[in-house]
Amino acid sequence: MSLLNQNKINELAGEIGEENVPVLLDIFLGELAGYNEQLSSGQLEDTSQYLAEISHALKSSAASFGADQLCELAVSFDSRVKQKVLLTDIDSSEMQNLLNQTFVEYQNLFKS
Repeated sequence: MSLLNQNKINELAGEIGEENVPVLLDIFLGELAGYNEQLSSGQLEDTSQYLAEISHALKSSAASFGADQLCELAVSFDSRVKQKVLLTDIDSSEMQNLLNQTFVEYQNLFKS
């Protein structure tokens, strides 16, 4: 599975207008950067709870923007939380890595 689903991105552009995609994408990328910054800071009181919160939020936003792998990870984490499974530092690292990769892929996509 690729990081970005170009068909979903094209579908979004068709729904909201291609001229609006960069504005919404900037907001989405700002969210990704903010999530990553919080996870990287080492200052979270409860990393597991924060991962639960952002996973819940990312399920829909990542899906809307065609960030399929990020959406899949968020759905997986959200499901584990609902099953009362604590998310770990390993999960945090996995999320940070995927947030970074997704951010870079979108930047590269819209530079072309």
